[in-house]
Amino acid sequence: MFKILPVILAIFLSLYNLHFFDSNKNNLPEAIENKNPRNHLTQDAENRQEVTAKVLSVSEAAPKNLTINHTSERNSPSETAAPAEEKILRLTWNVVPRAVKYKISYEGKHAISYTNGIEILVKNSSSTIQIDALDFDSKIVEDEVLILTAEENPPAPLTTTEFDKMKFAPLFLVYSWVPTINADHYEIQLFKDGEIYRDYVTDFHPKDDNFDFYDEKPLIEDGDYFWRIRGIAANGAVLTEWSEQAPCNSFKVEKPARFCALGDSITHGGGSISVPPSTVIYNWQNYCSLPIKNLAKSGDTTEKMLNRFERDILPFNPEVLFIMAGVNDYRSDIVGWDSVTNLAAIRDKCEAYGIKPVFITPTPLNPPLIDKVNFVHYPPYDWQEQRKYICEWIKEQEDFIDIENALSDSNGFLRADLAIDGLHPDGEGKKIIGRAVENWLTNYLNRE
Repeated sequence: MFKILPVILAIFLSLYNLHFFDSNKNNLPEAIENKNPRNHLTQDAENRQEVTAKVLSVSEAAPKNLTINHTSERNSPSETAAPAEEKILRLTWNVVPRAVKYKISYEGKHAISYTNGIEILVKNSSSTIQIDALDFDSKIVEDEVLILTAEENPPAPLTTTEFDKMKFAPLFLVYSWVPTINADHYEIQLFKDGEIYRDYVTDFHPKDDNFDFYDEKPLIEDGDYFWRIRGIAANGAVLTEWSEQAPCNSFKVEKPARFCALGDSITHGGGSISVPPSTVIYNWQNYCSLPIKNLAKSGDTTEKMLNRFERDILPFNPEVLFIMAGVNDYRSDIVGWDSVTNLAAIRDKCEAYGIKPVFITPTPLNPPLIDKVNFVHYPPYDWQEQRKYICEWIKEQEDFIDIENALSDSNGFLRADLAIDGLHPDGEGKKIIGRAVENWLTNYLNRE
């Protein structure tokens, strides 16, 4: 009897993991709070393998011509619509600084959203709805957040990228949207000059985590671009129409770019754990009056930046390249000597191609906060020593920007009031970086 117990237990666990006993697995009328949502800013290879690779699969189609229209291709209302006594109501509101999530209270229920929009099922679309912005610990950051829009039974997903507010489109796009009720996954199409340029099919789980997608391919070719998205049901049937083209999802790629920035997720953008780089409030370039092309890639180490130099930097022929790198080195097992070797090689490449390299001291970490949110591995015991080695080298270079003191507390940690996750500076932290870069640029231009 005791010998077969492990076998019985194994069978039970397998069925449980396949949701064999879950009668509500396809019933998702509202966002379900994930107690430990993935950090949408940490797109490094190791964390992708742990978190994203298990929930994200992508297939890319070859470019092809397409007549752009928004004719409905969705299933019949009986298959996809809300029950007759309920309506789908899509709400949107402005991003609240330092808010990680939002609590939406309505008709005696509540839902949690990790982005500044949600679709809910309501019996009366004019009933009282309250939205409270919450921090990581579910404490209220701002109560009764102003609702910007309320749309009944929306036919298509709503894109939330803010490319129209950016002076340049980033080299690596991040697509973001308000999740669609009952959508199991999505199809994303990127257009260039009226033709499909990229076509992605995504698959996300859990269901409250499907509101952004990091494009792994750089966008280098000049052209007029826009992107759109539609929801797909679990059986592969089309669930919604395509989203509309709008200024927020449209942009132009042009070369050259006089000022460019190379870096990791700190430069790529995003903040407050759940806000992706497609939102300008957490992009330090947004705090510079002069346009800076964002060539950063979330998760990059100094070695990865060096390896993509010719492909990603040279096409834009920058006069000045701001380089902020190293945090993904010293929060792992890469020693400062290796980091400096890579940074020196980047410097030498810049000088060989007539580019002025300007190094920015990398941000510190806050290990207690990293441990609290538990999104990335606790940093090595000697991370400060490795970071110090990098910073000392940077301060020996001809052109550098030192943000170390402005972002550090008395322990040399990243200030807790500037970064919720202990790794990525939020809005005020990005403002400090952006203003420091602007000061350098002002002095540089005055010397001309």
